[in-house]
Amino acid sequence: MNNFILAAKCEPSKLSLTKVAGSGIKAVELFISPKLLENVGELVRICSDFDMKFAVHAPALGYSPGLLSEFCQQIKAAVIVFHNVYWEDEWTEISQLFKDIKTKVCIENTYSVHEPSKFIRRFGFGSCLDLEHLQMEVCGVFKEAFLPFIAGASHIHLTGYFYGSNLWHNHIHYSPEHNRQILDLIKKSGYCGMIVSEAEVNQQTSADYKRLNDFYNHWLSGF
Repeated sequence: MNNFILAAKCEPSKLSLTKVAGSGIKAVELFISPKLLENVGELVRICSDFDMKFAVHAPALGYSPGLLSEFCQQIKAAVIVFHNVYWEDEWTEISQLFKDIKTKVCIENTYSVHEPSKFIRRFGFGSCLDLEHLQMEVCGVFKEAFLPFIAGASHIHLTGYFYGSNLWHNHIHYSPEHNRQILDLIKKSGYCGMIVSEAEVNQQTSADYKRLNDFYNHWLSGF
């Protein structure tokens, strides 16, 4: 039995979420911009129309942890992902704002899988393991070395990228053979959480979401 769930990624708009829901995908990571945070109430209203499991990706620019914690609490987000772009006093504030809600704060690896470790340890945050970034960092896939990082993650980003390709931020079904092996590795690790297919906006279409869900279900059918 798998303890993880496929998730799409999109902005929190009615159109985008309707496309995801129509494909049969049951979870989504919402990409939030500073502009969108100007109207948290409207974002909550939009999300309330969809019976989905939510994660949130915080903006890499600006600093609005209060609004983000309010949004996450209202939509019952399982996870919020931050890039490692804050000073320690800012991480302290983020930790305080999220300590009394159920959303797990995660830091994404950008240029190194070890990069966010000190703040993960210091504040008890989770790891958002971006497997595209990790493959770029080590120039390939080292299965046994990857396993402990996958097992220790609270959230995973996966794309169609493999070393030497130009498939950055493509859906995972754009590299079917490669990602069947990656999914097998995730299953082997015992990981529990979302696997987000992190694709560019031009692939956030109804047709692509449907192909993504079909690919994932076909992989599942092998177990």
